Amino acid sequence: MHVRLVEPSEWVNWLTMADGLERDAELLALHQLDEKSVRLQKEGRYLEALKCLERGLVLRQHFFGVNSDEVWQACKIVGELCNLLAMMYLQQGDFKMTEKLLKKAEILHQNDDAGRAVTNNNLACYHRRRGKLNLALKCLKKTLRLEANLPDVKHPGDTHLNVCAVLSQLGRHSQALEHAQAALILLQEELFDPAQHEEDGGGISPDRIAVLCIAYHNIGAENEFLKQWAMAVESYKKGSELADAHLGDAHGITATLRNSFLSAKQALAKHNGVKLPPLFSKRRSNKQKKKSPSGGAGYCLLYTSPSPRDRG
Repeated sequence: MHVRLVEPSEWVNWLTMADGLERDAELLALHQLDEKSVRLQKEGRYLEALKCLERGLVLRQHFFGVNSDEVWQACKIVGELCNLLAMMYLQQGDFKMTEKLLKKAEILHQNDDAGRAVTNNNLACYHRRRGKLNLALKCLKKTLRLEANLPDVKHPGDTHLNVCAVLSQLGRHSQALEHAQAALILLQEELFDPAQHEEDGGGISPDRIAVLCIAYHNIGAENEFLKQWAMAVESYKKGSELADAHLGDAHGITATLRNSFLSAKQALAKHNGVKLPPLFSKRRSNKQKKKSPSGGAGYCLLYTSPSPRDRG
């Protein structure tokens, strides 16, 4: 029986075909993982979606190479989901899971300054909740340095508000006021820039108006700490009018600013030696307990500065 010898060129062809089939199988598995992740996120099953994305990241590293653009883009997507989940767990008080997710995000965003800025901002929220204010401030300073070198930051004022809140808790009220004022300027530029409205499809988001109102509140609170009573009244008044016009009378932030305005007005009158009419005193006595409103874009928390009255 004659046995034909296989030429070396044929071995190469068969190996090429085998490699091609293996690559096709990996691409199909990758595509299926991506589709499954999207479906799970739509269903609100974010932790399961994260596991799919992580498996997809491993496949991409094998398929495209560890330092390929495809892998770094996938790292960015996985890191964003880690940040989102971290803030969800932080709101639930699950500090262990929050820390684990934020550590993952730090690694995934090591080549992405925008992602590092978001992660540091979220780490600051985590440390603040744990009462580690100096660590929170350190993370926020990193965020500011990173954002200063980025060509485009979506909400630059938010970081300054977080810095303001932490500095206020540390008793550094002059610096806190500076950051609240910086936040106000950046938020006004963001919200009242016509070019920005065109990019966002027109109109101003109520959520962003709420953040602007928080900036007015924080300025007023820091004015009070610094015994700048007239300035505090003016800040609370502007914020209250803005909130009432855009958020409505029943909104929590509107109520907070209204109560702060009345309280500051009473404090100003007291320091000026003016006796308030009975009607004002009655309204003041029915003041609701203040709550600290919070918000953001899914990857960070905004805090109002507690006023001097809240700290007894």
